Amino acid sequence: MIGRDDPRLRDRDGLGRKLAEAARLSAAVLLGKRAACEVKLKQDGSPVSSADLAADDAAKAALARLLPDFPIVSEETVGSVVPGAIFILLDPLDGTREFLAGGDSYCVAIAVVSEGRPIAGAIAAPEMGRLWFAGEHAYAQDFAPDGSALGPARPVAVRDLPKDGPVALISRFHGDGRSDGITAAVCCSKGIPLSSAVKFCIIASGEADLHVRCGQTMEWDIAAGDAILSAAGGIVLTLDGARPHYGVAERQFRNPPFVAASSEALARRAIAGDTGC
Repeated sequence: MIGRDDPRLRDRDGLGRKLAEAARLSAAVLLGKRAACEVKLKQDGSPVSSADLAADDAAKAALARLLPDFPIVSEETVGSVVPGAIFILLDPLDGTREFLAGGDSYCVAIAVVSEGRPIAGAIAAPEMGRLWFAGEHAYAQDFAPDGSALGPARPVAVRDLPKDGPVALISRFHGDGRSDGITAAVCCSKGIPLSSAVKFCIIASGEADLHVRCGQTMEWDIAAGDAILSAAGGIVLTLDGARPHYGVAERQFRNPPFVAASSEALARRAIAGDTGC
């Protein structure tokens, strides 16, 4: 178990860089598995592929080297680890349907959680060749298909709202009427379809402004994005106006509905537009 006084926790940007390395290496495995992978259905009906499992193994091997002794709660092995106050949340392939459909916005997402909140996170989108990571500050970096970094990391930050209104990102495969209704109440445009936790990063990079998700998600789907977006000046709030809490095993790591936005004002405007339909 990691103690609250572990010196590694004091360097949040350092944690983010280590998560970024693990995410890049795992992302390279996903690219290598793109041409041929076996697929089966989990008990909940969601797909899992051999690529998910290979990326899971790669990420865990990297994390064992970079952050030894940190417990890892992974989508693919949930139930085998009981999270303490400090642990890692891992989604080795967020956007499996996007991956299987030949899209480019799937990703690896990793976060360090302390006392229920993510203090560092990394998201690597291998088809895009884009990496985002954060601790105290948020960064973006390009990377090669083999997982090696290309050029230095660049600071990123959310943007001011465009004069013609916020741009929303909507789920390509997981849309729902309540999310669409909130988005329509705040945004003039229909929204840009995108998959996975990459949506948090696009907002963090100043390329969009809002994402609403009322359908089912899991903690490993959003913790890294929460860390990155928050460090970039944005915010993630549940629809009751609170910040998400992570490590809640008694609800099977399920998230309540949430909104991710470039500012708290925009997030609360979206929450106010929720009719509960």
